[in-house]
Amino acid sequence: MKTKASKTKSSKTKTSRPNATLGTIARDANQYLVTDDLAGLEQLVPDAPSEREQFAIFRAQLPALLDLRGRGQAHTIAVAQLIKLLSKEPHLVEAWIDVANALTILTNSAHLALMLLPVRSDDDAWTREDFGRHLLNRARAHGDRDELAATRRAVGKLPKAPTLNLLRDPEGVMKMITTMARRAAALNPPPSGHDEAGRPGVYTLQQAESLEAFFDASPDLGELFDQARALVMRIDGWQADGVRDEADDAAIEGAQILAYARLMRVALWPARSDADVTTKIAARNLVAARDTDPDRFRALWELAFGQGETIAGQSDRFRRVGKAD
Repeated sequence: MKTKASKTKSSKTKTSRPNATLGTIARDANQYLVTDDLAGLEQLVPDAPSEREQFAIFRAQLPALLDLRGRGQAHTIAVAQLIKLLSKEPHLVEAWIDVANALTILTNSAHLALMLLPVRSDDDAWTREDFGRHLLNRARAHGDRDELAATRRAVGKLPKAPTLNLLRDPEGVMKMITTMARRAAALNPPPSGHDEAGRPGVYTLQQAESLEAFFDASPDLGELFDQARALVMRIDGWQADGVRDEADDAAIEGAQILAYARLMRVALWPARSDADVTTKIAARNLVAARDTDPDRFRALWELAFGQGETIAGQSDRFRRVGKAD
C-alpha cells in the first residue's frame, strides 16, 4: 500500500490538469477484482460453532467508519473527475458510462455502509457526525420532500464526537495532531493493488476496464433477497426466544446489519430484467413490513432504492420499478 503513494499523486495529477482528456489517461490493463463495501461485509462472517456466535463475532469485527468514508470520498472525486472530462468530450459518454455507474455504486455502497454500521470509537463518532451533517445539508439543498424526510430518518440522532480542544499541554497537542493526521490519511487512501483482491478498495479512472467488469457482473438480486429474507426470519426466531444476554443482542444486531446490507444491494443495483423488478418490489414490501426493525435501517434502504432508480433511469438497458402504490 505505501509503495503506491507516489503513483496516487501522479495519477490524480494526470486526470485533473487543465488540458487532460480521457484519451490521455494511462489505462491499467490489469484486471482487479472490484468489491463494494456492502458486498465486502459478507467476507467478515466467520466460521463458528453456532449462528449466534457467528453473527456476534461478525458484529465485533466490522470495518471502521473512517475507512468507509475514505473510500466513498475517493470514488466521489473520481466521479467528479470523469464528469468534468466528459463535459469536454461528450461523444465519449456512452463509452465511459459504465465506469461512471461502477464508481457511483462504489460511492453509494461505502456511504450506505457508513450509515448502517455501529459507532464503536471516537473516530467512528466523528465520521458519522460529520458525514451525517453532510447528508442532511445536501438533502436540504438538492432533495425533494421525500428524500429529506428519509435522510433525516437515516441519519437519526447523530453521535457527538469528542472535541479536539487539547491545547493545554504538550501531550494534548501531540494527541490532537496525531488524531488529525490519522483522519486526514484515512480520507485520502491510495488506489488498491492486486494484493487486496476481493476486499473493498479504491479504484481510479485508470482502472476503467476493471470497473466496467464490476458493473457488468451485477449480483443475483433474487439470490440476495432470498438470503436476506431467510436471515430476517432467523432474527425473528431469536428475538422471540425471551430472555437474552449481551452476546445474543450482539448476534441479533450483527444479523440485522448483514440482512439490510443484502437488501440495500438489491435496492442499489439497477434492475436488468422483469425478474429483477419483481425482486425489488418484494424487497420493498419486506422492508415496509418490518416495522419493528430500526427505522434508520429502513430509511437507508429507501435511499438506496432511490439511488438504484436513478441509475436505471439513464438507459433502456435497465428497468425502473417506480413508486409504491
